[in-house]
Amino acid sequence: MTENELFNRILDVMEARFDNMPPRDSVTIDDNFAEDLDLESLDLVDLIMGVETAFDIKLDMADAKNTKTIRDLINFIREVKPELCVQ
Repeated sequence: MTENELFNRILDVMEARFDNMPPRDSVTIDDNFAEDLDLESLDLVDLIMGVETAFDIKLDMADAKNTKTIRDLINFIREVKPELCVQ
């Protein structure tokens, strides 16, 4: 998957889990989960669980807490499952 495909798949997960998501076309890859998307820490846990299901991967929650943006999450997915991604 390309970065754009990963980005869109993460947006799919977010839209399925959060009712208060801003319009998809206003979300950028560098948006901060807390500051730009108003996600709280429990929301991030929920997002990580959704990403695990969507990508069939297991993410370490301790490491996942360091993800602040969608780009961070994409990079984290690439680290955990590099065969899923292409540059």
